[in-house]
Amino acid sequence: MAISQSSSTAVAMDRRISEIIPNLADLSLGDPAMAGARETAREIRLQRMKQEQQVAAELLELDDIYDFNKRHPVDSKLPDGPFSQKLKPQARKIKLSPYQYEMINYQRMLLRKNIWYYRDRMSVPRGPCPLHVLKDCWVQGVVDENTLVWGQGLIDWLPMRNVKLLVAQVRTPEVRFGAWVKRTFSLKPALERIREGRREARNPELLSQQVERMR
Repeated sequence: MAISQSSSTAVAMDRRISEIIPNLADLSLGDPAMAGARETAREIRLQRMKQEQQVAAELLELDDIYDFNKRHPVDSKLPDGPFSQKLKPQARKIKLSPYQYEMINYQRMLLRKNIWYYRDRMSVPRGPCPLHVLKDCWVQGVVDENTLVWGQGLIDWLPMRNVKLLVAQVRTPEVRFGAWVKRTFSLKPALERIREGRREARNPELLSQQVERMR
């Protein structure tokens, strides 16, 4: 039974193939149906090429606008002409090492948690002062290592030199340099001008000759 079914299936396939092959042989290139199919295929191919060219042109335009590798003129100098509504490139990201990130976070922690109060020369409490404010006060001569300070964890006011690492955090090399510049080029000339003004304003009749007699 199975052998008869397989033989009938093979005969049917052979008959179908014999019907298809003559039909393929009768097809000619000049057939109107084939010409219409070729024209349709050509139109589809042209439409696809136009779409690809349009996409390539858009990508080229975006590449020209958002070219972040070129240095923008605003970064180095002012534009010569008026503002031309051009897009500014994205800001370049600064690459930092893990140690630099750690130091930045340490500085942020100092600014956020290292808050102090100090007493001025009239014993008036001043604050709250972050660390950079104490540095500015040190440069201006408002505070020094003998200034009374109070912060978190202290019971009473203490001199700054008695608070562990506080003087080292405030009196950094740049603070010392700023204090030297302030003292050398601002305070000393001002004091000299004050002394000269007082010397010129003295009354000669009230001058004492005691120092001259001691010589």
